[in-house]
Amino acid sequence: MNFRYERLFELSSTALAVVFILVLGLLVYIALTKALKTLLAKQAIAEPVYLLARNLLKWLLFIMVTVIVLQQIGIGITSVFAALLTVAGMVAIGFIAVWSILSNMFCALFLILFNVFQVGDEIEVVEPVGGQGLRGTVLDFNLMFTSVADLTSEGQEGFVSQIPNNIFFQKVIRRRPGEKGESLGKHLLGKPLLVKSEGG
Repeated sequence: MNFRYERLFELSSTALAVVFILVLGLLVYIALTKALKTLLAKQAIAEPVYLLARNLLKWLLFIMVTVIVLQQIGIGITSVFAALLTVAGMVAIGFIAVWSILSNMFCALFLILFNVFQVGDEIEVVEPVGGQGLRGTVLDFNLMFTSVADLTSEGQEGFVSQIPNNIFFQKVIRRRPGEKGESLGKHLLGKPLLVKSEGG
């Protein structure tokens, strides 16, 4: 019985502490917001500064109150920050991966829209500092890459390079139209959706 009463008292005191922290945080937010409104009314600060300060104040107080409440419940601040850093890292990695894919797909659509080059054209990716850029004939085009066959010194096709489509919006491109050029849009739409294997 004593153990149950002690446990109940402990839970009650924790709940009261949490409620007190929440009420105190709300009162501090109201008081500081009123102070900011007074400064705005006296034209001591501009409205954009007021809005920015109010939003920063709201989020800072929210984070502080959340951390203090979690400590009262028994969750350590180190574990909270570790979890937040883990989630932030996963979101950052996912964002970078998705952004790279979306960037190439959007650039592919712009290459089609602006007719930058065609399949069969000879193009050169010019380096801004005067270095030797990539030069060759456009062989293939998809939503992610443009395949270019390098030209050897004898003018024959050498290695085939796959260039990410977003590179064409970061570099200067030289173009020499081919004899039988095919537009990127027509080439892309003419591809089969599924590539069947030889045995299938």
